[in-house]
Amino acid sequence: MKITITEHWNEYLSFFEAEQKDIYFQEEYVCLYKTEKEVPKCVVAEDDGNYMLFPFLCRSFLFDEKAYYDFETAYGYGGPIFNTKNKVFRISVMKELYKYFSENNYVAGFVRFHPLLNNFIDCESIGNVILDRKTVAIDLSMTEEEIWKNEIHTKNRNVIKKGIKNGLEFVLDDGYKYIHDFIRLYNSTMDRLSADDFYYFDGKYYEEFIKKLPNSFLGVVKLGDKVLSAAIFMYSAPYAHYHLSGSNKEYLFLSPNNYMLYEAAKELKRRGALYFHLGGGSTSKPDDSLFNFKSRFSKSTCQFATGKMIFNKPVYDSLCFAWAKKKPEKIDKYKSFLLKYKY
Repeated sequence: MKITITEHWNEYLSFFEAEQKDIYFQEEYVCLYKTEKEVPKCVVAEDDGNYMLFPFLCRSFLFDEKAYYDFETAYGYGGPIFNTKNKVFRISVMKELYKYFSENNYVAGFVRFHPLLNNFIDCESIGNVILDRKTVAIDLSMTEEEIWKNEIHTKNRNVIKKGIKNGLEFVLDDGYKYIHDFIRLYNSTMDRLSADDFYYFDGKYYEEFIKKLPNSFLGVVKLGDKVLSAAIFMYSAPYAHYHLSGSNKEYLFLSPNNYMLYEAAKELKRRGALYFHLGGGSTSKPDDSLFNFKSRFSKSTCQFATGKMIFNKPVYDSLCFAWAKKKPEKIDKYKSFLLKYKY
């Protein structure tokens, strides 16, 4: 088996069927999150035509005058993908992957697994997998009429019809003419939710997103000249995703997001998507309001999981001890984070 690490891996995606990969695994997507400290890289494992790809953001740092590495997957979802169901290959890859990281001075890695691919299963042998929360996906393989009747909850259908009656208009914005309205609404929504810095993006991020990810669009809901809500949707058939969203709190009583998601679902179906992933709630609680909102669009749920992998326990423990001693004021906030010593 050959294992390499590279900063350019799109060429290997050609060895994968459409359902075995997704937009989250493309170079263009992962590179959106490149910083001065974190570099997009991908582990490539190959054996007799069987491939595994594992993209992530790699960080190098010094500790006790020695160079080490750690990693985490980019915003959204990641983890390993395979072009084969061969269990022997998949099991052996995980062993070789752990060995590779351990022998190349990697200390730890944090993974946000892809709910539609269930790729957390393959990593249970090399790390601690946490079943975090359920997410929602709309089955777009049905006809539009079947989606309306079978997927959209009765009360949600009434809300959508009421929105249309009240004059809501859906605008499909492939050219991102409304991007500044979106950014304003998104940031104000994050402010309203007291979101962490992790959920904010600068202007360059949006410029690069628009330029590098053509398989995306803005969905906008207007009332007259007023933009009430907007969201970025992206897709790589058969999968599509509700990426970022913002809304004007003064018009939430008109339920513009309900109307927007339904119209986006129809458009994504037209573009070849079979599964429209809405994501989960803001917490893992079963009564989470955001999860309940998304559940009104589909009966189908998926499992979102995270992974915590430690490849050098003595160094990891020393890092955490030194961090806690140096920054005691941050212990409570970051104590559950695997890579807490980064903060």
